Amino acid sequence: MYKNVRNFVLIIVASTIIYILKSSQFPGGVAGMAPIFIILTNIFGFIISVLVIYIFRKKLEHKYDWNILIFVGICFSILILYFKANPFNNELQAPHIELTFWNYIAILISASSVLIIQKVIK
Repeated sequence: MYKNVRNFVLIIVASTIIYILKSSQFPGGVAGMAPIFIILTNIFGFIISVLVIYIFRKKLEHKYDWNILIFVGICFSILILYFKANPFNNELQAPHIELTFWNYIAILISASSVLIIQKVIK
């Protein structure tokens, strides 16, 4: 369980940094609260993922790749279902489409990086 929590924290930190670096290119009025958005998504995803992995701990005990995929899937579900963040939504304006798209990209890049680092270290 410790390794899962460590991986999730690494993903949260990396995706937040990536998103903050990307959103800092926009004016404050456009992307002012956007970093809070990704932090909330990651915190909710972390809590739900830890609970899911704890419930199914016998099956998911040493499957760290699957646990990271569960975390990413839960974060994407939170973005889509709770925050209604769909980058393909026609109602969004140009900067908001890019910011919403980078929500997904930041999580994918950070999760992929953790998976690659985990494979290299093994």
